[in-house]
Amino acid sequence: MAAFITKRSQLQWLALLAVAVALPTASLLWFMSRVIANERLVVQQKLAVLYQDKLADASAKTMSRLQGPLSALEEIKPAANPYAALRRLVLEYHFRGLVLAADDDTLIYPQLGGATLPGASADSPFGAASREEFAHQDYSTAADLYDSLLGDADPHIALAAAVGKSRCLSRLGRLDAALAACCQAALAPLRREDPSLCLTVENARLLLLSLLRQAGPNPARANLFQQTIDALVADLFSPSGDKPLLSANQNLFIAQKTLEALHGPFLYHDERAVTALQKLTAAEELSIAAAETLTPAAGATDVIFKTTLEQKTMYGLRRRLRSTTALALLSDEAVADVLAGFRDVFTGTESTYRILDASGEFVAGVAQPRGNPFTVAMLPAAFPGWKVELYFQGGDVFEKAAQRQIAVYIWTGGLVILLVLIAAGLATRAVSRQIRLNSMKNDFIATVSHELKTPLASMRVLVDTVLEGHVRDEAQAKEYLRMSARENERLSRMIDNFLTFSRMERNKKVFNLANVSPASMAEAALDSVRAKFAAQNCRLTVEIAQSLPAIPADHDAIVTVLVNLLDNACKYTTQDKQITLKVFTRDDALCFAVGDNGIGLARRHLRKIFDSFYQVDSSLARQAEGCGLGLSIVKFIVDAHHGRVTVESKPGAGSVFTVCLPLNKHGNHPHH
Repeated sequence: MAAFITKRSQLQWLALLAVAVALPTASLLWFMSRVIANERLVVQQKLAVLYQDKLADASAKTMSRLQGPLSALEEIKPAANPYAALRRLVLEYHFRGLVLAADDDTLIYPQLGGATLPGASADSPFGAASREEFAHQDYSTAADLYDSLLGDADPHIALAAAVGKSRCLSRLGRLDAALAACCQAALAPLRREDPSLCLTVENARLLLLSLLRQAGPNPARANLFQQTIDALVADLFSPSGDKPLLSANQNLFIAQKTLEALHGPFLYHDERAVTALQKLTAAEELSIAAAETLTPAAGATDVIFKTTLEQKTMYGLRRRLRSTTALALLSDEAVADVLAGFRDVFTGTESTYRILDASGEFVAGVAQPRGNPFTVAMLPAAFPGWKVELYFQGGDVFEKAAQRQIAVYIWTGGLVILLVLIAAGLATRAVSRQIRLNSMKNDFIATVSHELKTPLASMRVLVDTVLEGHVRDEAQAKEYLRMSARENERLSRMIDNFLTFSRMERNKKVFNLANVSPASMAEAALDSVRAKFAAQNCRLTVEIAQSLPAIPADHDAIVTVLVNLLDNACKYTTQDKQITLKVFTRDDALCFAVGDNGIGLARRHLRKIFDSFYQVDSSLARQAEGCGLGLSIVKFIVDAHHGRVTVESKPGAGSVFTVCLPLNKHGNHPHH
């Protein structure tokens, strides 16, 4: 209890010392952080004032650029052809799609469904021809029947018959005749007021492109291909007229098939028209998806917002018209174009910018600028939650000026803190050393008490058993006495270690040097442990080299070294104990090597095992007895003989302790 109180008192002193150091250090650090923060704040405030006009100018230019697409949306009329607005938004402002809805959420664009091709029912003019073509696959007869309908007064029937005749002729391998028949329908003029007729003509054009691919290129066919593509490009997404030629899904299908035809053997030379067609096709596809997912009239108007469509994140712009709501989808390029006002203002200056949306995602400017922003401002109301950060190019110019003053504060504070920490370190080291010594003393007392009590208790039980006559016969009594003798030897060896250690600590250990035989020291050590080894079934292997020279050493001290090493080898080998002792010469030194197949040692323990009182398992419930003095005594004796002791060990693979003593004196004598 007293030891516990002493230890707690020591810990309290250590805690007070830590507090005494931590409080002024923390106060100084807090003061320095406040000074540095204030210095930076002053710089940031100066910069914010200087760049306020630039930010206002950039915001004004951004809103001016946003007025372009907003005006394009404003020009949309409910009854007008929406492709006029779509072409302008996609091709001029780089938008990605458009949805128009009436006040009752009825879709104006994109509208799905639309016109259909002439049917082939039994009572229709195409009934007989369709049966021959599709049911009987008599393409020759079907072609004749279709041919008989080419002169019909109804253009729907005449054009559809030309398409049917072309199909049948292509099945018969008469491609030139099929091309001629298909041209009658494909090159016919469109009547915008008749969607069904428009669909028939566009279908004929797609068939014509397919037949041209089958026939292969020649100059005449290349010219026909060019003429057909021109007609399709002119009609698809046509801004002329009050209504589109076809519904959005039909228009999209024909546009996609037209783009597929451009990958065939024929070349189309109008690259600008192809690029425009690709952009408009992608925009219509996305517009149809948006119409199925988003609600155009729901949400704030005249603001740019983030949305997710087809698992892709994009931006939208909603505009409320007179009786319509327009929802435009913005591409990254469109957003960058709108925000180009910041680029125009800050290009050529010493600063750069980064714009983040309401979710903190990068939108425009420099994605990963250097340093920290010297000012942050919100974008206009059309960009809710968006902000712009300003940075200096090549580092913070004004920040460097502030850093020079801050460096003075840091060096001054750092020097003071260093002095405090050095003083605290010295004090902590002294207190920690005292605590460690007290802890070692307390552990030593507990260990010694335990180690002395165990053999004494065993001897008392054995002797009492014999004295009280609780033995079967004289043989058992002798066995108990032999066990008592072994415990007595163990107790004597322990006390000898204590006395040796005590003399070591007082530096009063005396060694009597003489030229002694290494073999005699080894045999003496073996005699001391042979009985114990036999009792614990230790298999001992001894290898002593021949003609070993005598060395100047203290016979009993070296025997003590070997006995301690052999005793440890047996103690820490749990099963199938195999101990080896080798005596040999190496590099002008006489070596004793004690090996075992025991539990081994981890690397972290190898540097500490020769310290006094150190034990790998320091608990009182450990299996091996001892108080942590054996190896420290070994090292002391070996050092006194100007030798060295080394250990090689791995967990689970055993250990080898090697003691090397010099063969000659060369003026180096052990202590007397």
